[in-house]
Amino acid sequence: MTGRTGTRRSGLARAGAAFARGWRAVSWYVKEVVGENDYDHYVAHLRRHHPDAQPVSRREFERAKLDRMASDPRARCC
Repeated sequence: MTGRTGTRRSGLARAGAAFARGWRAVSWYVKEVVGENDYDHYVAHLRRHHPDAQPVSRREFERAKLDRMASDPRARCC
C-alpha cells in the first residue's frame, strides 16, 4: 500500500508542477500584453547596448510612458 501512496503523491506533485508552469506562462503572457515588463526590458536593453548609461527610475520611466500614451490618443485601444 505504501507504493500506491507514493505513486499518488508523485502524480500529485507532477500535476502541481504542471499547474505551476502553466500559471507562470499565463502570468508572463499577461504581463507582456499589458506592458508590466516594459521597464525590465528597457533596463536589459540599456545594460546590453549602453552599459555606461544610467537607467531612469521606474517611476520616471512609467511617467514618460504615460505621457507618450497621452500625447498620441490614436495609439490607444479605448
